[in-house]
Amino acid sequence: MTTFTIDEAEALSARWEKAWNGHDADAVAAMCADDLVYDEPALAETEHGPDAIREFVTRMARAYPDYSFTRMGLYPEVSRRAVLVAWRFTGTFAKTGEVVEFHGDDRLELGEDGLIHEYRCLYDNKFVLSQLGNR
Repeated sequence: MTTFTIDEAEALSARWEKAWNGHDADAVAAMCADDLVYDEPALAETEHGPDAIREFVTRMARAYPDYSFTRMGLYPEVSRRAVLVAWRFTGTFAKTGEVVEFHGDDRLELGEDGLIHEYRCLYDNKFVLSQLGNR
């Protein structure tokens, strides 16, 4: 397995952030391999494949039409092809007008093909729900 350079991690993170902030479900899915393993706290179980993440991005854009992610940190694992991206989310929940803000981390593991094969999103979903009045 080849190593992962800081420049490659930066380029991947920039593309990932641009696709998410553009609410571009197809661009996010295009960065993911067919065998993607996708863990997201808002989902009941682990999902698989790019269609699952495409659907999630689409739902996010409907639920939070103005959402955006701001990168807070980038932590590449240079001994293997993986990176941790720390971010801050801000968005207005369409149903109530409530502004939601929270911090999370994306752990992205790439294959030799340059695609994301494992995506583990980490954040406190109970905190998110509490901002929406679901205590």
